[in-house]
Amino acid sequence: MDVLSAMEVFVRVVDLKSFSLAATELGISSSSVSKQIAHLEQHVGARLLQRTTRRLSVTEVGAAYHEKCQVILAEVDEAENLVSQLQGKPRGVLKINCNMTFGQLLLSKAIPEFMAVYPDIQLEVALDDSDVELLKDGFDLALRITHPQLPDSSLIAREIASIPLFLCATPAYLEQHGRPQTPEALRQHNCLVFMLASNTNAWTLTDPAGSQTIQVSGDLKANNSLLVLQAALAHRGVANLASFVIEQYVEEGRLELLLPGYEAERLSLYAVYPERQYSPPKVSLFIDFFKSWLDRNLQQKLKYERPL
Repeated sequence: MDVLSAMEVFVRVVDLKSFSLAATELGISSSSVSKQIAHLEQHVGARLLQRTTRRLSVTEVGAAYHEKCQVILAEVDEAENLVSQLQGKPRGVLKINCNMTFGQLLLSKAIPEFMAVYPDIQLEVALDDSDVELLKDGFDLALRITHPQLPDSSLIAREIASIPLFLCATPAYLEQHGRPQTPEALRQHNCLVFMLASNTNAWTLTDPAGSQTIQVSGDLKANNSLLVLQAALAHRGVANLASFVIEQYVEEGRLELLLPGYEAERLSLYAVYPERQYSPPKVSLFIDFFKSWLDRNLQQKLKYERPL
């Protein structure tokens, strides 16, 4: 029995609380997972998991063993990364988690270029707007769009791009409902809200005199900014969306920027990864590549213009 492989299987079963989910993630059969757990329990001479048809639980011994296995596997990974660094040729699997819309619109374009430059690195990319636990969920790196000040965390966060937000609506909607001339006027409009944004119903706008936070409301809240975009394009109301989401439609004249004397919030794109003594070279390599790619391709053509 390969003890390290069995340890990896055991850790994923405990983290995912499922034999079948662990099997799917590891690309092996459920029966193989069961056999490796059984062999591992025989090897250590103790029951690690309690299994019934309805639930899976970790024994006291299993919980302590799980903690040690995590440390051992991390150290093995770091040792292999150190060898890769000394050899100067990054390789292996890089698991990335990214916001859904950003991943669809931008990361998806950068990935093929990275693959062409670094053929020895295999990518596993998951697009997901929910918060993930990088170590528990097995990710090397997450790309997250949030406010410039991240909360305290044991993770390392590197800012790689600035993402401005813009208020917008279609010309047809504005012809029917009027163009807001002040932030307060937004209260009279149907505002389309992206629920996962930290601003949600409170939109902050800034001019030379200072910032104002307006409580907005409307008939749509959605956890995906592309859904909000489509509602805006269908003349349903005012949206507050990232520049990379709306840029094409503003250039085509299908969306119009609002309140030119005010600037909406500015978010940051962070590369977030677990703190380790030896950071895998493939992580820093991808971050450097993607930052350079964004510098070339995230052109940020939209600008807030101050009225004369």
